[in-house]
Amino acid sequence: MKLKLLLFPLLFLISSRSFGQIKHTYRFFEDLEVAKPECGPALTPVRAAGSCGGASSGGSFVQDVLPCSVQRKVYRNNLNWGLTYPNTDNAIADTYTIQMYVKLSRFSGAQWARIIDFSNGVSDQGIYFEKKDNNEFRFDFYPFGVRDDFPFLNTDSYNLITFTRNGATNTFDIYINNTLYQTYNDKDGRYVGLPGNPVHLFRDDEEVSCESGEFNLAYLSFGDNYSSQGDLDKDYADICATANINPYADFSISPNPACNNAQEVEIKYTGNIPAPGTGYTFQWDWGGGRVVSGTGMGPYKVVWNTTGEKKVTLNITNVACGNTISNTKQIIVSDLTVASTLTPGNCTTGQAGTLTVTGQKGTAPYQYSIDSLTFQAANTFQVMPAEYKVYVKDGNGCVVSKPVSVEFASDITVKTIADATICAGQTITLATTSNATGFSWSPLNGLDNAGAQNPRATPANTTTYIVIAQEGACTQRDTVTITVTDQIQLVVTPNSSVIAGIPFQLSVSSPQITNPADATYLWSPPEGLNDPTSRTPRATLENDQTYSVQVATASGCGALGSVTLTVRQNEGISLPTAFTPNGDGQNDIFMPILRSIASIQKFTIFNRWGQVVFHTTQMDQGWDGYFKGAIAAGGDYIWEIQGTSNEGKVIRKKGAVLLIR
Repeated sequence: MKLKLLLFPLLFLISSRSFGQIKHTYRFFEDLEVAKPECGPALTPVRAAGSCGGASSGGSFVQDVLPCSVQRKVYRNNLNWGLTYPNTDNAIADTYTIQMYVKLSRFSGAQWARIIDFSNGVSDQGIYFEKKDNNEFRFDFYPFGVRDDFPFLNTDSYNLITFTRNGATNTFDIYINNTLYQTYNDKDGRYVGLPGNPVHLFRDDEEVSCESGEFNLAYLSFGDNYSSQGDLDKDYADICATANINPYADFSISPNPACNNAQEVEIKYTGNIPAPGTGYTFQWDWGGGRVVSGTGMGPYKVVWNTTGEKKVTLNITNVACGNTISNTKQIIVSDLTVASTLTPGNCTTGQAGTLTVTGQKGTAPYQYSIDSLTFQAANTFQVMPAEYKVYVKDGNGCVVSKPVSVEFASDITVKTIADATICAGQTITLATTSNATGFSWSPLNGLDNAGAQNPRATPANTTTYIVIAQEGACTQRDTVTITVTDQIQLVVTPNSSVIAGIPFQLSVSSPQITNPADATYLWSPPEGLNDPTSRTPRATLENDQTYSVQVATASGCGALGSVTLTVRQNEGISLPTAFTPNGDGQNDIFMPILRSIASIQKFTIFNRWGQVVFHTTQMDQGWDGYFKGAIAAGGDYIWEIQGTSNEGKVIRKKGAVLLIR
């Protein structure tokens, strides 16, 4: 008979290490192996301690239907059996999360069924399911837990059960789906994994034996992180995909289909391995495609020389253990084209013409559009004279287009002036001869009246104007290019680094000014310059300065340029001799003081025994006085630092710092 008191000894994860998270995932696709390409131990069936009878094997893989209507094989754990996580690398520590997507089917006959055991079958202490009747159960945490607030759950229903422990605060939480039902202050460390001890799931102990249940497992994971409510909300929302899909080798193909064999297709890794993919090899098979750009985990740009169905395969291998996962996706490379024919209408009567559009070399059925928005099955359009773009979409969703100029026979004449050249700021009249009654000019830039037959133009830049003359339903057009000269392009001394107090030569020129004496020059501000009106003044500075230069020609055309001069500062690296990481916000972080340093190759701190207590290559990181998650002892520590200055000089320094507690 168990007393019903407080929390659970649950949760096992992967080893807690300061350099990053580790996660072991199991989806039970016909085996008990860790999901590839993860490196991790396999789970092992183990019989319950004591003489409990039951099946001759630990379990089997059976067909089941998950709540998201996915039909697949899951692992059924038999009565009086369980699964062992070996923990041979002492992975289970004081911070961890375990999640199981589990369905309890029946009990062995006892009122309780063991969930997790850290004691290797020796102790009765642990987490249990308690049977209310044949169809309901709830948690029982023996002997240190409170269970009265836990709801009764139905058998034959999957639930996402999460146990998570925060080693920094000794907080131990249990969630059902994404609802937090229990938080316990495990200050005595009752639910911390023991080094070298295996962790058992569903296997009972020998002290009070044969407390077992039959379970279906669709998903199981162990991680060295503490999960928050926000984490669990996302986990529960994604559990259908998480339980059934291995995300490591996922990638996207865009666009798909590709609408011609010259189109570059982006292949982008979307799995859960962070860039740059350290510890993994990425092997791609492009199915005959040619890589335009990309290496490693990508992204890639790929083209195929031929059309049709292509396959892209990604193999990811974990270098540490050789586990490989493969994923293959299909892309369709289309050769869709569009052709058109026109039966003209009549300008005088206003009768529309018939534009016939035909899709070719794609995948039927085809749809057609003349506005890119509304597609139709019919391939004919009634049109009047104008510029159009026709579109065809094939059965793969590929869309191609082509411009079509619709013209009817017409006696409209239109002739504007010949191409002309003006200076910037001048105005020219676009005198036009025509028998039409309506006119429309484009673009509007610099025009005084875009609907006039003879508008005045003052373009800021060289512009080609189009005039459309209209009479009845038809139009004719003509063009004129107005070239604007004396649009000066300046070549100014590029932004430069200068030495304080040393004169630096500035200059400005223009390919449009063949004789520099024909222009005037004005630099501003004048401070630091020997002659602000010279084309080539000299600047002597103590501080950074940006100069602008105004250049004007005799015809009144001008331009403005600028240059920024940065005064070099003395380069160097220095560090404090002591710091006090006491959390008062003053001198809490031991950081280098950098002057004109481009990068840091190493910043390493050692304790008196030569152990590395801190290391970084980042310029904005320092030591906070902690070592392996604990407060480091006060005293002297040795540091080494190496950096490279903005001028490429390598600076190396060593020294000592006093940590004051």
